Amino acid sequence: MVGERALCERQLLARILSILGEYAFETHRRRRETTRHAFQQLSERAHLGNYEGVAAFVLEQRRDEQAFVEGHLNDLRDLAWSLISALSQMTQEGAESDATIQQQVQQLSAQTQRAESLDVHALRQALQTIRDALEQREQRHQRTLQQLQGQIQHLMRELAQARRESATDPLTGLYNRRAFEDHLQHTVGLNRLFGYPATMLLIDIDYFKQVNDTYGHAVGDAVLKAVAESIVRVCKRRSDFAARYGGEEFVAVLRETRLRDARKLAQQLAEQIRRQSVPVAEGESVQITVSIGVSELLPNETAEQWFRRTDMLLYQAKQAGRNRIAA
Repeated sequence: MVGERALCERQLLARILSILGEYAFETHRRRRETTRHAFQQLSERAHLGNYEGVAAFVLEQRRDEQAFVEGHLNDLRDLAWSLISALSQMTQEGAESDATIQQQVQQLSAQTQRAESLDVHALRQALQTIRDALEQREQRHQRTLQQLQGQIQHLMRELAQARRESATDPLTGLYNRRAFEDHLQHTVGLNRLFGYPATMLLIDIDYFKQVNDTYGHAVGDAVLKAVAESIVRVCKRRSDFAARYGGEEFVAVLRETRLRDARKLAQQLAEQIRRQSVPVAEGESVQITVSIGVSELLPNETAEQWFRRTDMLLYQAKQAGRNRIAA
């Protein structure tokens, strides 16, 4: 009983470490892929009962992530403060410039009221002073706005990059589960509004755990990448959406596609993957096959119902012996 409990605890810790690696993000110390690999190694050791270095690494990573997030928040605060300071400075400089212009206007007004003291040279000088003050103010404002625009563009590029990374699976380069769930909702919404057809392919690598256990996670990662590349080659239209749903499961959503055409694509994908082989040590290679569930979105069907129905088809394909398609 105690042994079973210890085994369950090891498996739980290994799973937690694997999740921490899968959803880690880049910090100043490590790239996301490096962190994912490190957590995977810790997970494998924890599964065998070796906990050395786990607490220290998790603590270091969490501190780095905290510093990373706080640093980006500080950058945002700095930009906001720069904007406020620039606007305040522009307002102050504008007030000073307005005071100069007002003084010159008052002098002009006083001279025009006393015709005997009217001096054409003084009038020209006052007008030139007003023109110079306006031009200088415009130039200052332009410089300030250009500096702010540069800072904002830099921040927007960083935010866009962060947004892309948050929606992408770091190993395969496909979209991740969160991006898929958003896309699924949008696809169902378009179907309800305009009646556009859509189909889903739910793809599972056959006996993937056996590949990992036999050849190690490096070969497992190579298998995942190979399958992802095949999906991208087959589902290549701009409207096609492909994601790694989790573990060894992938999903593709094909808009404006009927079930018959989607099934043909699934057959092409399965055949292309069957022809692939991933090299392992000493000239060996491992063959890959997949099971695929294919379904077309039904009228008034929710995103959750559609996914569950496709998942049941995938289950049928696996129960029937794997390396096949259920549609």
